Amino acid sequence: MEKVMQTRFKLLGSTALVASALVIGATAASADGHKALEKRIKAIEATNNQQVTRAKKTMSLTVSGHVARNISYSDNGVNSGILHTTNGLSQTRVRWVGKGTINDDWSVMTNIEMGNNTQNSGNQDVTAQADENGTALTDRFSEIRLISKSLGTIYIGQGAVGADGVSESDLSGTGFVALPGSSGVGGGAEFFHSAGVNTGVTANSTFSNFDSLGRQGRLRYDTPSFGGFQVTASHGNKDQSTVALRYGGKMGGVSVKAAVGYTHDTISSSQTITNGSVSVLLPMGISLSVGAAERDTDAAATEGSWRYGKLGYMFKGSELGETRLWVEYNYNEDVAAVNDEAEYFSAGVIQIVEPLGMELFLKHINLDLDRPGTPTDDINTTSVGIRVSF
Repeated sequence: MEKVMQTRFKLLGSTALVASALVIGATAASADGHKALEKRIKAIEATNNQQVTRAKKTMSLTVSGHVARNISYSDNGVNSGILHTTNGLSQTRVRWVGKGTINDDWSVMTNIEMGNNTQNSGNQDVTAQADENGTALTDRFSEIRLISKSLGTIYIGQGAVGADGVSESDLSGTGFVALPGSSGVGGGAEFFHSAGVNTGVTANSTFSNFDSLGRQGRLRYDTPSFGGFQVTASHGNKDQSTVALRYGGKMGGVSVKAAVGYTHDTISSSQTITNGSVSVLLPMGISLSVGAAERDTDAAATEGSWRYGKLGYMFKGSELGETRLWVEYNYNEDVAAVNDEAEYFSAGVIQIVEPLGMELFLKHINLDLDRPGTPTDDINTTSVGIRVSF
């Protein structure tokens, strides 16, 4: 009985000590409560040889995203009209990012991102006129990242493959409405017409920057950056694999971003893609971006090539924020069919509204398809839009 009573007194004593520490720690919370509490508990453990078990949650959560909307006037040579869409190149989205530290070298990040795909500008066309109601929310990212300062980053789950973005090196600051090699903002979903007849061929099907496999379930690894260089690689289902070499840095005051990649895809006609792009930004705000890609497949009808160039200029045009101008040219061969030649010209302006994290834009794009034996009308689309981030 005496031993039982001694044990009870010890437990009560330990509880009292811990409770005292909690009270004292709470009092000091305004200064540095958590550190003070941790220090006192460790002192109690060391002095009384007691063990204190406590649950500790150290992951932080950040919610962010943006809403992006366009109003476009599109003319495919036969039909014309006004469309109200979400930006197909930077669709409305929300993301939840969790972060936690393991030690001085390792940390963990969770990334969940959903995108709104209703009235997507890449799917909406004036021929149909009606609302294009895609899936309200689509899965963009659902991944865990294990991050080491010394060893690099491992990605597990749904997200960008290792060669994603290789075709899209761009320092012009205009990518959310003028992404290299994409007609996604205005005109992309329009059908080419020949002699007043719908050919059934959309602009989107004739253009591609062959930017690897986009986002999918995969295991990805990024090396640390060495002198601005980094290797990224991934493996997905059915042995889809990608690898890329990237560079980012400055040379004599000139900012440079570049990448070259290789993709092996056993699903789509056993295709292989070799692509790359380079962008430079001069100190006075002038940028030049170029890109190229080749796709080889077992079926000659689904091969293709891509060439691209963009000239951009950034300057402080007003007190609101930076003004960004661009003009771009895109050329594709053999994307939708053998002997197809498709090209587009695009020009526009973006105005940054710094106090709100908001961007306004005006863009015009002209799309042309040269198909032997089938002369087609050009597609012209003028768009105004807004993107507000939170």
